[in-house]
Amino acid sequence: MAKKKTPIKAEVEKKEAKEVQGDAPIVEKPAEGLATELGEIKEIEEVMVEEAKQKGLFEKEAWKPKTSLGIKVKSGDVTSIDFALDKRIRMLEPEIVDALLPNLVTDLLMIGQSKGKFGGGQKRVFKQTQKKTQEGNKPNFATFAIVGNEDGYIGIGYGKSRETVPAREKAIRHAKLNVIKIRRGCGDWGCGCGSPHTVPFKVRGKAGSVEVMLMPAPKGTGLKIEKECQKMLKLAGIKDIWSRTEGQTRSKLNVLYACFDALQNLVQFKIDEKTSHTLSIVEGAVAR
Repeated sequence: MAKKKTPIKAEVEKKEAKEVQGDAPIVEKPAEGLATELGEIKEIEEVMVEEAKQKGLFEKEAWKPKTSLGIKVKSGDVTSIDFALDKRIRMLEPEIVDALLPNLVTDLLMIGQSKGKFGGGQKRVFKQTQKKTQEGNKPNFATFAIVGNEDGYIGIGYGKSRETVPAREKAIRHAKLNVIKIRRGCGDWGCGCGSPHTVPFKVRGKAGSVEVMLMPAPKGTGLKIEKECQKMLKLAGIKDIWSRTEGQTRSKLNVLYACFDALQNLVQFKIDEKTSHTLSIVEGAVAR
């Protein structure tokens, strides 16, 4: 009986036969070289995507605007988000914010809690509730998203759905549509550095029974506020703050809404930019 050829011997014989016929020898790249080449291509693609994001061109060509503001943004007539915010034009398309604020950072806040003994489950970004029906339990998931560029722009959004992914996407979309511009400054009487690292004056926000008060703090103080509110203020570009919270603070959503309401109230007051620092020093001295 004839012996069966092994796969390795069969490949060697094929190569030798092609070389004899005059064909060029088959050169196979090693697995390591192929992996490095694929890695380099992937790195180049990532760099190109990042550059496109920074220029505001990511997914802009495939976007078909439906509003007059979106048409102006895509055509290049509007290049700054301040145009819409200062004139109080309502943004109805999240792609407008993606185009005008390409360096936007997205984060999900811990508003839920997993199941655990005696209510001691770990915190989660999804808040789960369920409805009792004859067919069984129907769960719902809710999530709270924030977006900001760490330079004076912040937005929040709340989304609910039967599944986690649609709830997250809905919350991020709502957060982009609710972007606001806040006012920053150096309002503490003991600092006087002049850089926009805190709020320019004391401000309050309210949601339900929860009331949050934000107070200017000197440089190096940090964010002395609840942990989830810290994330919101960090994305807004505030580095130092003192705060005071009153009411039923166990309701996490009301605390977050009250903090955002305080940030919104920063732009409700008209202040002369030349004398804002002097006024904040006087207010701080009177308060103390």
